[in-house]
Amino acid sequence: MKYAVVKLDSGKAADVELNDDVFGIEEIRPDILQRMVRYQLSKRQAGTHKTKTRSEVKRTTAKMYRQKGTGGARHGAKSAPIFVGGGTAHGPRVRSHAHDLPKKVRALALRHALSSKVKESAFIVLDDATVDAPKTKMLREQFEKLGLTNALVIGGETLDDNFAKAARNIPNVDVLPLAGLNVYDVLRRRTLVLTREAVEGVHARFSKDATASSTDFSGDNFVDEIVLIDGVGAQSAKVLGKAGYESLTSIAKLSAADAAKVFEEAGYGPRAAREDWHGQATEMVAGKPPRAKVDQRYAAQVVAKRAKEA
Repeated sequence: MKYAVVKLDSGKAADVELNDDVFGIEEIRPDILQRMVRYQLSKRQAGTHKTKTRSEVKRTTAKMYRQKGTGGARHGAKSAPIFVGGGTAHGPRVRSHAHDLPKKVRALALRHALSSKVKESAFIVLDDATVDAPKTKMLREQFEKLGLTNALVIGGETLDDNFAKAARNIPNVDVLPLAGLNVYDVLRRRTLVLTREAVEGVHARFSKDATASSTDFSGDNFVDEIVLIDGVGAQSAKVLGKAGYESLTSIAKLSAADAAKVFEEAGYGPRAAREDWHGQATEMVAGKPPRAKVDQRYAAQVVAKRAKEA
């Protein structure tokens, strides 16, 4: 979609083309955004909370009184959690609160965050984020004309030094380079401002992510090609290519031990993984369905071609 571009002086600039897969998602997923925000904030938690156990409290370990004959309850050391000044039972420990979130979910969350700002009309594309002098008053006036009172500004690969200095003292305005674009900061500010360079960078970033695990299945000889399919990867193809094995058929002709040796000489993974790769290649050449980690599209292409040949 085409999107209007403005300048700092409120003038107009040439429109920019926005990728609908990144900026035009219609159904925003709040659950994915929530997972991503929780993922980010969990990494910020210090995790330094700590209480002392009964073994760490500095109190006497002598038995309070004899075991029997007093009519009272049985007690040992005064450091027990039951006493005031004693240790804490099952208290907090120093730990990391961080948890994992799949890379594809993180990428999807950022796309939904960007799309949500476009959908809410809280998105501005700035032609350029540069100023001649680091004057906060001048930049604040320009922001007010654009209606930016609570905003996140994303610049290019590097920030203009004068712009960053002028903006850092404006309340409720954050300025980050392209590498700092993240879901939490996008959502915590009312308006998202991306420069033209930042938009191009976002497009390049997501087009790279989209093609990293994709495969070109065009042509009639794809079965005999080492393809970059999920679960195999570019490193395996590189290792095999250097060893002179350029097709799945040639790999299948190797014994499992020989195939493992090829990967071992290249320093590739444990022995079990090397032999497993050979097993997958043999099964695919034999026409069997790939295993769960392998792209199912490849299996569909193999089956379709063999059915056509039959």
